[in-house]
Amino acid sequence: MKENYLHHKAQGIRNRSLMVLMALAGISSVAQAQSIASTPKQIGTVDAVINSLSNQQSINPMARSVANTNGLETIVSHVHNKDGQVSITGRAADSNNSTFFLKGTNKSLRGYMIKHDSKRAFEYSTDANGIVSMVEVPISKVVPDYDAKWISATNAATATITSAIHPVYSAFAQRQAPHIGPYNNEDVTKLESKPGSPWVFYLNTTAVMSGSTPLNGVTKENMYRAWQVVASQYSMYNINITTNAAVYNAAKSANILRTGVINFVNQDGRSFAPLSSFGTTSAGTLYRNPSSGFDYGYGIGMTAAHEVGHQMGMSHDHGGTGGEYFEGIAAYQWGPIMGNYWMGANWGASLWTWSKGEYNTATNFEDDLRIMNVNESVPYVTDDNASGKALVINNTGVIGPKDNFGQIEKTGDTDAFTFTVTGNGKLDLKIDPIEYFGMLDVDAKIYNSANTVVASSNKSVNRSAEFVALNLPAGNYRLVITGGAEGTPKNGFSNYSSLGYYAMSGTLVGATPPVEVVLTSGVGLANQSGAAGSWNYYAIDVPTGKTSVVFSINGSNGDADLFSQLTTKPTTTAYKCKSDGSTSVETCTVNAPSAGRYYLGVYGYSAYTGLTVKATVN
Repeated sequence: MKENYLHHKAQGIRNRSLMVLMALAGISSVAQAQSIASTPKQIGTVDAVINSLSNQQSINPMARSVANTNGLETIVSHVHNKDGQVSITGRAADSNNSTFFLKGTNKSLRGYMIKHDSKRAFEYSTDANGIVSMVEVPISKVVPDYDAKWISATNAATATITSAIHPVYSAFAQRQAPHIGPYNNEDVTKLESKPGSPWVFYLNTTAVMSGSTPLNGVTKENMYRAWQVVASQYSMYNINITTNAAVYNAAKSANILRTGVINFVNQDGRSFAPLSSFGTTSAGTLYRNPSSGFDYGYGIGMTAAHEVGHQMGMSHDHGGTGGEYFEGIAAYQWGPIMGNYWMGANWGASLWTWSKGEYNTATNFEDDLRIMNVNESVPYVTDDNASGKALVINNTGVIGPKDNFGQIEKTGDTDAFTFTVTGNGKLDLKIDPIEYFGMLDVDAKIYNSANTVVASSNKSVNRSAEFVALNLPAGNYRLVITGGAEGTPKNGFSNYSSLGYYAMSGTLVGATPPVEVVLTSGVGLANQSGAAGSWNYYAIDVPTGKTSVVFSINGSNGDADLFSQLTTKPTTTAYKCKSDGSTSVETCTVNAPSAGRYYLGVYGYSAYTGLTVKATVN
């Protein structure tokens, strides 16, 4: 079907057809009495609803009185109807302070009408026969942070807000991904966590910025950290958390159902967001709240992550003394991000994750990760270590965080790193989560060649793992990293949402030098040689969002051929790109490379010497 984006003037467009359908369904001013209707009212077929909202006529809003309608007449501002996917956004005709949206397919629609001033809400759903129905629901179901219980929960946490212990960057956080590491003079209006992803969530900071300068004495670093918190909480998904309006607009034009937006507001207030509004132009609202003692980076970031969670379809995690907002488990410094994250603001190693209600006072058993991945169709990122990697150890035994990092992307994901010890070895190694406000609790185990665990670490209430002066006899070993858990799910947390980036740093005495040499982007490695029929391997790590990686070799004699591959070493028949001419001057390019370790293999078709090997990440 042809895609339509309808941007109308202030007078809007009255939807006569939908009004008539609602009237026929018996939705009158009587139905909007004080009691909330318990019986759904049929509106019409999915096709009828879509057509009535898409094919409208503009009329003067003064031409007829809204009072004579049923009060649910709709003014539509955006329509997306393409390839069977539908997203429609607008407001109630009789209220500027209202929200209306439907989304789904040409077979099934769901959505809400929200009247903020009167605090009334109506839910739309589709039955098995393709009939769209509407029923009035409590507004707290649709806009969860309107609930009056929020006030007591927030008051209880106020004392901890001003004394909050803010996250501290790991020394290992060195831009392994765009959102990792301290602020480094980036343009805070152009931030992107996963450049190039078609799934985009826009943090619209326009109202709290003057050009590229934050208002209200807020620093650029504050703004960066607010974005960084949200990027960390959603990093397991292939969704680009951005402050760049152009990136959002392009993604919205391509497929609005893959986008969302939350608007920063330059005043104090209670932040809120419409449930399941991702995939529409219905935005969340994020107030600045400096008078509440919020640290703008940490506090606003956590609030944004929580409200974006509502837009993704997640309700509050209840239970315990926190009631509507579960307060977490202090013994493990853990809680759900959809609970009251401020209750643990003075925990030094706080861990706030997605939840499926495993704790013992839970009353909400929604599977947060499934809601985002299945209900909202946001894909997980690709596994960056599906079949194991060699631990990168330089010639002096140093294990560095720029060469040794990864991401636990899904529940139960494991990342393996192999290494060999000759003689008697000694390992000193620390593995840190490296996202600013991440969800990962690191669990690490070391296996020998008999697949026996020889050492393990998951530091209690300290999200890192560490091996100190670990003696290892000669042999082959495998370091396995996964998301950790503490206590029991009923009183503690599982590895359900123990997800995110990690990096490691340390030394290994007695290690066999790595088979491959790790290259620095754009820096040639000279004086390489090889015999006829031999392979020499090199590696380079490519972060997310790069446009290309170019491999090259340059020599004056012999015939060296060039092959590259992602994750595993290339062969003459398995490669991402190759160049195998009759000389030792070769180059090949991988465009739009996936993130991960690329191996460059040099094959000696005939013997060569004096070769320079280079890989450049653009």
